[in-house]
Amino acid sequence: MMRFRYRSLTPPAVAILVLSGTACDTRASRERTRIAEETARRQAETEPPTQEVLSQIRAATEAFMKEHHGDEQVDGCSFTSLTPNLFLVGVSVRKGGEATARQLSAERLRDMEPGWFSGELKENGDLLWVIDDLNEVNLRVLAARHGLGDEVEGIRGQDPGYNTRHSWGRRTWLDDYLLWHYLYHRPAPVLYTPGGGYQAQPMGYRFQDPGGARIQPDDARPYQAAAARTGGRSTVFLGGGAWRPPPVSMAGASHGSAFVARGAGIAWSGTHAAAARGGFGAAGRAAGGHFGG
Repeated sequence: MMRFRYRSLTPPAVAILVLSGTACDTRASRERTRIAEETARRQAETEPPTQEVLSQIRAATEAFMKEHHGDEQVDGCSFTSLTPNLFLVGVSVRKGGEATARQLSAERLRDMEPGWFSGELKENGDLLWVIDDLNEVNLRVLAARHGLGDEVEGIRGQDPGYNTRHSWGRRTWLDDYLLWHYLYHRPAPVLYTPGGGYQAQPMGYRFQDPGGARIQPDDARPYQAAAARTGGRSTVFLGGGAWRPPPVSMAGASHGSAFVARGAGIAWSGTHAAAARGGFGAAGRAAGGHFGG
């Protein structure tokens, strides 16, 4: 008896449809996940720092001021988040009856220490808030380490001679970073005073100006082209890397002080990982805490 072989296309066609449906569903699922992650990331870009993070930075700032500027009375602090791990800090101080604003930086790093057996530097699970006096050179280094240096240079390049007049007067090197903060839609700065607690400030707040002159839309207009390519979104956020603090080994030598972030405050942790920290002072150490801001 001859055996008939059915060459029907039905079985392979059904298999292709089933496999195709599974592949489409997988692609659709991945796309839904991607869109959800992108949406969450966009929202996180503009969310204000958590109060826990602000309290950590404030406590570290106050400790730094006592250590390095003990003759100045601190009346309040402002916090401008460039990234979740890099803040500009303005400190309202009084010295001899004269009020002024001191400018600091606050940088969050992943702490490291030598391994027990190998001696190689390894992350120990702690986070460091490093507070330092702010100057043009230091801030260029910080901006490069946290991925916004090229974008700030793009703003600076729109008027490298600083000839454009603004509502507050002549632009300075520090205004380049505040213009970046304004153009790239970072969270509103926050001011802390003992009597008022934490209060969000208007966008464009310039903490270095005790008179309160801030960036206006007309001030930012000459620099819009610098942020046009990404629609006003910094590339440091597009890949998600902005939320991961750099390791302390990237920081190199520092004159700042590092402090332990514990909950809503700071704690001292001795002098472990002094080599990894690149020469922080005897009072400086840090670690632990949550991301945010």
